[in-house]
Amino acid sequence: MRIVVAGDGPMALQIVEALMKRHQVVCLHPADGQAWQQEGLDADIMTGELTSPVALKAAGIANVDVFVACSKNDEQNIVACMAARRLGAQKTICVLLRKGILSTHAEGLELAQSLGIDQIVRPIDQLAQELLSIILVPGALEAAQVAEGRISLFRYKVDAGSQAAHSTLAALKLPKKTRLVHLRRAEEFIVPRGDTQLLPGDRVIAMGDHQHLTRLGELMTETSHQRREAVVVGGGRVGRAVTRGLMRAGFGVKVIESSRERCDIVAEKTEALVLHGDGTDLEFLEQEHIGEAPVVIAVTNSDERNLLVSLVVKQLGSARVLTRAARLSNERLFEKVGVDVVRSAKGAALRTIVATIDPKGSEIHAELEHGDARVLEISVADSAKPLALAAASPPSYSVVGAILRGIKVIFPGGSDEIRPGDHLFVFCAREDEESTRDYFENPSLALAADL
Repeated sequence: MRIVVAGDGPMALQIVEALMKRHQVVCLHPADGQAWQQEGLDADIMTGELTSPVALKAAGIANVDVFVACSKNDEQNIVACMAARRLGAQKTICVLLRKGILSTHAEGLELAQSLGIDQIVRPIDQLAQELLSIILVPGALEAAQVAEGRISLFRYKVDAGSQAAHSTLAALKLPKKTRLVHLRRAEEFIVPRGDTQLLPGDRVIAMGDHQHLTRLGELMTETSHQRREAVVVGGGRVGRAVTRGLMRAGFGVKVIESSRERCDIVAEKTEALVLHGDGTDLEFLEQEHIGEAPVVIAVTNSDERNLLVSLVVKQLGSARVLTRAARLSNERLFEKVGVDVVRSAKGAALRTIVATIDPKGSEIHAELEHGDARVLEISVADSAKPLALAAASPPSYSVVGAILRGIKVIFPGGSDEIRPGDHLFVFCAREDEESTRDYFENPSLALAADL
């Protein structure tokens, strides 16, 4: 596909980097925008105003499949999308950062339809939805779905007091319809096997049926952490959206907010228990027993404050901490210092945009570990011979997590076969994507070559 990304901030750069390997990407970069280091960018960088018909035409807008407007100016993004559509772009995606343009998802759809924009992406909304999808899976650190929801992927951390701690996978007797595809111990990637012993702090990723994966989570986490209660620190737009979503799911929610005015807004717009206080105040947190909460979500508008809140409540004993990071680069950094789950609004928007642009049949169905790992859908050649999974020996780090055979979904063990026409969902490291695809498209040929 031919794609034009219009913008100059970190999110525009991330979108370009995410798409440039599989698509022809042009970036329309404002003349007064933040300069980029172009080294390593496999994309055409053009200078010009987003809303200028001359600049859009120079970028080849008449032959563009997708136009993405993601500058810091919402009004510019809207006008740019309207101009791009009129000049021939097949599809337009508009990023809106501020609340003032619209306030609800329904309004976004109405605005898009009225202006001829195909999709409105609001990073704040996307962040709230990502956080909710994780919170609503007990104990999960990450949650995704592939194959139109028939296959789920959950990431868990092994708790010291859980059944899984210090147990081998063979002794643990994992629930049916689940398959562990990845184990991360500190910075080491490990392929899970029957004799693999799980240690406290290990992070595992599993594919499977949603219900059975939830049972797997009960083995990995302490059962006392499964109470449907949560504390939200921060009563802004993200905090209120997360609070409403949790209450709809039957959670009891406390909201901590330092602004008296915002406390009144949260109390008016939700039915949560609102506490006026400082989420970084240790005495206040101890007095309110915040450390006993199964889930704490820190979503103030300050990265530094969110990190401090997260580290303090972890020390107080909270089971699971989810944190908002305004800067995309802080997603990895915060996890490295002990925060369980970190998500940024721009990162959530990025993931939504990339998932929208790649067609339904895209070979990449999910990205995990902040893009270091991914799930590929690979179609086995009709000419391939059946091969027992136990006999497969891929040349790189990869695990077959699920097999789609007609209408049947198989979460395979070593005795299961890979057959011609199967659709495999394979977990692999990002750098091993090409070799993994080459191998599994016809594994019997690769096996014969080895012999």
